[in-house]
Amino acid sequence: MNNKSLFSCFFLLLATGIYGTIPTGYYTTAEGKKAAVLKTELHNIICRDTTHYLDYGSGAGKTWEGFYYTDRDPATNAVLDMYSANVRYFPNPNPDFAAFGSTIEIEHCVPKSWWGCDITHPDCPAKDLNHLFPADGPTNMSKNDNPLGVVSGTPTTDNGVSKIGPAVYDGYVGNVFEPADQYKGDFARAYFYMATAYEHYASKWDTSKPENMMQNNRYPVLKPWAIALLLQWHRQDPVSAKEVARNDVVYGIQKNRNPFIDYPKLVEYIWGDRTTIPFRQDGVVLFPYLSWPNDNDTINMGNTYYQQPKDTVINLKAMNLTGNLTLSLGGTNASNFSLNKTTITKAEAEAGTTFQIHFLASTLGNSSAILTISGGGIASLNIKLKTSTTDEFAALPALNTSNSGFVADWTPSSGATGYDLNVYTIENTGTSFNTLVEEDFLLALPNNWGKDGYTINTSETEKLGSGTDYGKLILPTLNLSTAPSTLTVRAKQYGSDNGAPLMASLDNQVIATWATTVGNQDFTVNMPVSTATSSVAVYTVAGKRVYVDYVKVVSNVPVYSAVSLSGYPKPVDNVLTYAVTGLQNSKTYYYTVTPEGNGGSASNQVMVRTGMVSGTSANQLSDVNWSVTNSGIILKNIPAGCKLSLYDTMGRMLQSYYPGASETVLPIHGKGIYLLQLKANNLEKIIKIIGFIQ
Repeated sequence: MNNKSLFSCFFLLLATGIYGTIPTGYYTTAEGKKAAVLKTELHNIICRDTTHYLDYGSGAGKTWEGFYYTDRDPATNAVLDMYSANVRYFPNPNPDFAAFGSTIEIEHCVPKSWWGCDITHPDCPAKDLNHLFPADGPTNMSKNDNPLGVVSGTPTTDNGVSKIGPAVYDGYVGNVFEPADQYKGDFARAYFYMATAYEHYASKWDTSKPENMMQNNRYPVLKPWAIALLLQWHRQDPVSAKEVARNDVVYGIQKNRNPFIDYPKLVEYIWGDRTTIPFRQDGVVLFPYLSWPNDNDTINMGNTYYQQPKDTVINLKAMNLTGNLTLSLGGTNASNFSLNKTTITKAEAEAGTTFQIHFLASTLGNSSAILTISGGGIASLNIKLKTSTTDEFAALPALNTSNSGFVADWTPSSGATGYDLNVYTIENTGTSFNTLVEEDFLLALPNNWGKDGYTINTSETEKLGSGTDYGKLILPTLNLSTAPSTLTVRAKQYGSDNGAPLMASLDNQVIATWATTVGNQDFTVNMPVSTATSSVAVYTVAGKRVYVDYVKVVSNVPVYSAVSLSGYPKPVDNVLTYAVTGLQNSKTYYYTVTPEGNGGSASNQVMVRTGMVSGTSANQLSDVNWSVTNSGIILKNIPAGCKLSLYDTMGRMLQSYYPGASETVLPIHGKGIYLLQLKANNLEKIIKIIGFIQ
């Protein structure tokens, strides 16, 4: 059947209100899968055949012909525009499928600048009708490449349906595009679709753009703040009959569907509150399965030390079992691993239980094994175990951490006659001021500066504004992602323009307004941590002229130093553990160990967090304790079903997963400040971690 007759067929369905159904077997291979694995299978389903995408543009066999069938009210021929209240009409008949010029445009719901691709490539999302919509031209221009969000300040555009304006999220500050409430779910589901259909674009997402809601990974793809926003919109604005009909017509054209329209709950199975439950099209899960751990999980036991035992506790929970579970070990170095039990009863597994993996190295280097969980009616799961063994002298993670102390632990150092233990805190001992830009305008404006409006260099100063035009100085692009900073501007009014205002902006948001006088004054404003490509500008308004004599931006980098506790460092004889007592609760400490008598160097640094005073919180996440070694962040007492997410200070997710064990290691790379989020049973905890990796 040719495209024309195929489109006509689906137009008839749309016009009569008789919606097609999901093709038999379309989602069969997604059943029984969870979270990231489920998302990847949906990706495979969507991308089975992408050769039917229409060419981009107007004319027969192109996007505008698609829109004629997907986004037209059959009763009135009106364009179904989610961006404005303006009503435009398709010609009927419409033999040429012409475009509307600048009044209505083809809108990439997810901005194309966020990924970029060869539009002639068969799977290029720039041609995918599942996220292309006809959009009011002026609104589309104003939307630009802004992310979705809820405008929290004064909108720069508000046409009664769409808004563009400032917003602040934990991970993004800037302008956002806010659709009408009745369309927020439509946009959310289009974004979930893009994150799924094009998960193989992980390396293409341009994360240098702060407005990009995507990350360079295959799961979860969307940034944390974006997931929270889109989940809210998806839940508050359910799938409409319009979306269902459009999904059917799109399938008739390009042979794939938006699964989050067909099965809205799929969003919960991948990003929401059902990520530990296998997906079923009927929503009824009666077959046996494990909530955790997951098949193909990797349990990294971190660094281990020669002839030093290490135990890791694994959480396990199952549902609908037909019998007991069997645990077994295999693989390359299975003889170095052992289990404290090889059978878990049906009752134990369904109630939630733990078991222990024991490791004792007989050789140096990397070791691996496969843990297999079988029986009880489940499909056998294989979980990868790995560790790396060294015989280096090292401080080990603390033992027996309490609310007032811990036991420092370390490996032996050959020939040592004793050891010195240093216990200390990392304190902010001052601020380092680093000049990012400084200019006195003695000569012409430097090439790396920008200007707009009326700006002229005169008498070794920059004159901004004229009687009819404003003037603006744009500083070189600045990296403000690591520390707060201070902007200083020396300026005065021009002639009789009394009190001429001078404004400063950061990433197009006003951060200060000053009133100038006849003499030069130094104006300052503190700027928060922003992005690695921040834009700072100073400007005035038409009719109020200002001379700018000097501009300087200084970053205010906090200086952290080690401050030893009273009595430390101290000799602790020829032992391999030492009890440290008398500490404050809920505080972060560090320790290093130096061997005596053999000229050995100090060990790596270990970080440990003391616990809370008993009774101060019923939150089970309060029992989680952590430390930092060269292996990364070591977490212990992790409750079952806990999700870990590690972020940098810009809100970028570095890792996110369910550990499946009560102890895990999160690798980190070098020094820096990290935020670790723990979520379990509707509880949440945020840990700020200063990583001083040697």
